[in-house]
Amino acid sequence: MKALAILTGCVLAAAIAALALGIFAAGKAGSPGFLGPGVLIADINLVLEILLVIGLTFGFYLARAGKIEAHRVNQTVWVMVNAALVAFIMVSSLQDVKLASAADLADTRTWVTWLHALIGILTVVAGLWLVLQMNDIVPKRFHLGLWKNLMRCTLAGYWAVALLGFVTYYLWYVG
Repeated sequence: MKALAILTGCVLAAAIAALALGIFAAGKAGSPGFLGPGVLIADINLVLEILLVIGLTFGFYLARAGKIEAHRVNQTVWVMVNAALVAFIMVSSLQDVKLASAADLADTRTWVTWLHALIGILTVVAGLWLVLQMNDIVPKRFHLGLWKNLMRCTLAGYWAVALLGFVTYYLWYVG
């Protein structure tokens, strides 16, 4: 099951990467999106992030139901999908909010976007660590003892990032 989780996660992450790179290469990233006010790449990212948070929350319920192998596969896949979204879509979007000085943070769009990015970075790192640990890729001596608490905090982080993603989308495209 560990191999299945990692293979499935890699395949989906590669699909996300190919989708994003294809959209950017075709010059369609800034095209009108399908949700209305946003651009295509932002709309795709928003929809995939909604699916991601639903998928990770479903994984929480799998763990609570004692279906640990299913939980492992589910969480591994979604964390890898998230890593691809971050690497191939979200990082490049930070170019729109480069900070020249601390005064730039007075703009709501800028500070909300950077808060979203900061919490997102912490969440991605925690999620990847947990996936590495639960699939025994990290040697046992480096496993965290309070991993259940880290799992809960990481899921809360994913939800916080998702909610901030909605706010960011609203500030950039609606408001």
